[in-house]
Amino acid sequence: MAAITDLTFEQVNDVAIADSNIGQAIFSITGDVISLNVKALTGEAFSAITDEGFVEMMMKLNKIASETQAEVNETATLPEEELTSFPTTTYGLPDANGNISISYVTRYSIPLNINNVKGVN
Repeated sequence: MAAITDLTFEQVNDVAIADSNIGQAIFSITGDVISLNVKALTGEAFSAITDEGFVEMMMKLNKIASETQAEVNETATLPEEELTSFPTTTYGLPDANGNISISYVTRYSIPLNINNVKGVN
């Protein structure tokens, strides 16, 4: 099998639909524009573009991307064919308020042309 170097929006949608916290597609296409439904991803309604919520949206998008990568990697024949753009999440220790820090790393392989970005194996 060829190395997996990217994910499709459909693959991410499939994982989002199967996720009990989301349960629906998060990407849609109209003409040649693919849109992200932030409400579907976060479960929160927004009333203005000035509303806060970007950090939560990115955390949840990274989580879904990581889960999609794991599912797609099940089709790889060899470990070196697996996509490793979304490595395991790192969780910190609880602070005095009971909050934890979560770190997501995203890795890319970029030739000297940023219009041809691919994931890494």
